[in-house]
Amino acid sequence: MALTVKWDEQWVEVFALVFIVLGFMIAVLLQNPLWSYASVFCSGFVGGRVYYLKRYHEPILPFILIIVGFLLGYLLGVIWASRILIFVFFSVGFALSYYLHDKKILVTFKSEDYVK
Repeated sequence: MALTVKWDEQWVEVFALVFIVLGFMIAVLLQNPLWSYASVFCSGFVGGRVYYLKRYHEPILPFILIIVGFLLGYLLGVIWASRILIFVFFSVGFALSYYLHDKKILVTFKSEDYVK
């Protein structure tokens, strides 16, 4: 019985599984709570940027599932830090990134506001 993936239909599930495992591994490897909070804040910041870039151009649900998959994996793997604070730092990073991109304080490379 061979395991085959229909890539055009199941790419979201594959990426979500990869990001769940990635989040779990990062959380387990970071034993210092300060590093856990900093890394999950940065992950939330990146998640906010991805959400901002994809929100009107493509179907957003696959990207939300991938972002939530990473957060779920991180929450499952965190041992040395508070899960509530992990969720709070991720949410703050996500919201801050989205706000900064929405107000054009941070811009993307392809926008006319980007200075070369």
